[in-house]
Amino acid sequence: MIYLFLLGLLVIYLIILSKNRDASDDSKSSRLKITFVLVLSLFTLYIFSLSYDFTNTAKYKEIHTKNLSVRSNIRTIKENIPKLEARLLNSSNDFNGWLMLGKSYSIIKNYQKASKAYQVAINLSPDNMDALREYILVLRSDSEIINKDLIEKYLSVYFNKTDDPQALLDLLSFSFNVNDNALAQTTLTKIIKHPDIANKKEYKKLLTDLVNNSNNNRTILHLSVSSKKMYEGYFFMILKEKNINQPFAIKRVSVTSDNFEVKFTTDDFMIKSNVDIPDNFEFVIKHSQSDRFTSDSRPTEVFRMDINNYKETRDIKLQVTF
Repeated sequence: MIYLFLLGLLVIYLIILSKNRDASDDSKSSRLKITFVLVLSLFTLYIFSLSYDFTNTAKYKEIHTKNLSVRSNIRTIKENIPKLEARLLNSSNDFNGWLMLGKSYSIIKNYQKASKAYQVAINLSPDNMDALREYILVLRSDSEIINKDLIEKYLSVYFNKTDDPQALLDLLSFSFNVNDNALAQTTLTKIIKHPDIANKKEYKKLLTDLVNNSNNNRTILHLSVSSKKMYEGYFFMILKEKNINQPFAIKRVSVTSDNFEVKFTTDDFMIKSNVDIPDNFEFVIKHSQSDRFTSDSRPTEVFRMDINNYKETRDIKLQVTF
């Protein structure tokens, strides 16, 4: 960039010099000055060409071309989705059609509709592991918390049918993401026994830590909850740090009364008992009619509150009414 700046200054100087030559200068002297400036400008341009990486320009053009191609493909996919859906109305048993619809919605990041299409495809061909794997990825992209039961179910099905060690590692990662201590312990046990997975020592240590955490179970937060409206189904109790989407504790409670108590323990946190709890966080309650979720049945938020100065409130029972 500095070379372009210097080149610009030289060109400006050349223009000024040619327009404002002193009358007393002879033509030979003027021509020498102009020639000197031209030679210096060309030399600067040459130096600039040596240091400038022209391959970057080619890469930028390549990236730009790919972006245009991707946008064009997405536009084509959006235009073809209604046609594909119309065709499936008359051929509901078309596995490839439902699979293509799921892929299409996934590409445009409409994961709820993609999930619905993949579910139909999986029902039509339950032994197609490639489709099942794609379905799991869509569920996780949509929401690991909302789709927790389905993800756990299908990751287990995928592993049982393929014995793919990566499925166990994915299941372990998922168990930590949703703070499921029991699932993590079960998965770690399978990982330790699997012959194709290395680093058994690290997994054994992790399992020991989780087991000790369960044995040292203690109450972290105690709440007395009452609802003015009668609900049916399930409440999902979530603790999360402010401005962070992933919760650090989750409890699912079956709704049997409009008054109940909730105790968050170390089992719900997936952390060692000696780890400090955030001093400020949010408590969120979501309600769902079902413990399994589809695009038509998703939990809705019914209550939210800030818990400040946790150290001062952790030993008391908090009253929550909504």
